[in-house]
Amino acid sequence: MRVLIAAIALLPLIQTGPPPAAQAVQILLRHFEPADRESARYHYVAFDVADGTGTLTINYRYTGDDGTNVIDLGLFQPGSLALGSAAFRGYSGGARRTIVVGSEASSPGYRTGPLPPGRWHVLLGLYKVAPGGVDVTVEVTAAKHSRPSAEGADDPNAPATGPAPAAGVAPAGRRWYSGALHLHTVHSDGTLSTAALADAVRAAGFDFFAVTDHNNTTHSLDPLPGAPLRLVGEEVTTPAGHANVWGLPADGWIDFRVRQNDPAAARAIDALVAEASRAGALFAINHPVDTCAGCSWEHAVPAALDAIEIWNGGREPQEPALAMWDRLLRSGRRVTAVGASDWHRAPAPIDTPAVRVLADGLTQAHILDAIRQSRVIVVRDTRVEPPTFRAACGSSTASIGATLVCRANEYIAVHVGTNGASGGRADLVWNGERSQSKPAGGDVAFQVRAASGYLRVHLYAADGSTMAITNPIHVAVR
Repeated sequence: MRVLIAAIALLPLIQTGPPPAAQAVQILLRHFEPADRESARYHYVAFDVADGTGTLTINYRYTGDDGTNVIDLGLFQPGSLALGSAAFRGYSGGARRTIVVGSEASSPGYRTGPLPPGRWHVLLGLYKVAPGGVDVTVEVTAAKHSRPSAEGADDPNAPATGPAPAAGVAPAGRRWYSGALHLHTVHSDGTLSTAALADAVRAAGFDFFAVTDHNNTTHSLDPLPGAPLRLVGEEVTTPAGHANVWGLPADGWIDFRVRQNDPAAARAIDALVAEASRAGALFAINHPVDTCAGCSWEHAVPAALDAIEIWNGGREPQEPALAMWDRLLRSGRRVTAVGASDWHRAPAPIDTPAVRVLADGLTQAHILDAIRQSRVIVVRDTRVEPPTFRAACGSSTASIGATLVCRANEYIAVHVGTNGASGGRADLVWNGERSQSKPAGGDVAFQVRAASGYLRVHLYAADGSTMAITNPIHVAVR
């Protein structure tokens, strides 16, 4: 990295009306080579904020901003830059070139509140640096008394800052609830406000949804009266894989700045999972095998992983993701499979795929507990009814997510209700391998000899497309 210039100027704000407010403008220039990206994915540009500052406006631009280079943006107020720092003020990635952070209004993705004086840092994430390098210009304008509107604040589709919503609504008893677990808004790289997304979720037939913007949860401060149940989520977007966290407190945050080749990276990821767990949230690996740079999961699999995304958008589940899930299950791990649209904008379908969750009520606590217990079926869309799935041996019975205890000489009777898949087929998967396949329609019965392992069902439509994938029933032999 090369520092080219750092210039500070005091300028008047030209306007009519009240007396002009003094503004301090700091212009910071940096040059990065590919080697800088290899040595440290995140670089920090320091600037000073004076006492009494009410608003910061940060503009940045860089050469090759046509995909040749890709530089992300974040912000830290005075304090530690270590992993998990409370000094984190917000993140917009590459979604916008100008952000406003203030005591009364801020751009989506950034926290509103007092601006403490001292040494601040702009975070520059070197997502992509061309062989010839990249020149980055950062312009910081600090205003003491003016109150410029945060980007999007005058847009009717923009979020309003307000109190966090309640964690849930009155329980409605145990039943299957339809959920969307991976959605984006204008608080990262989506196109809809939180309120507009809630309307789209309702129209698609979901009972609950999780907003999982990249590396921030400022969406959680947008009020959503009368909306489907919202889970406060975050897509923790590390340089070596993405993960969703569901059930954070309002404006909570899980750090993302862990590279695969960082010293003690595995311990750092485990620490992030533990932090999510302490907050009452679940941690799930997203699209573990993907084509975009940094999207596939290259970290060690966390010891306390709750879930894994086996179907991300598109019309079919990802076979490498299914294989990874089965490897975890065969090793004895209890990891829940989920699917989600990873929705950012129309015309992509918001409900392909979706999940059905067998929960004791429509509250955040009930939904998270059901996902934790693997009472989840991944379905093609919200119109697919979840198949019934139960197994029995001797006097023991079990359903999805539970453990069936059998004797070694017993047979397991498996029943799958497939009324919605007439003309298709049902596959019984035993320890990751397809064991049996039968035409779907009505109640389909399978029988297998008892052994330690797990059973799950893959249901296909008449055209061969996937309709549903169940989580397993585990089998223990005594």
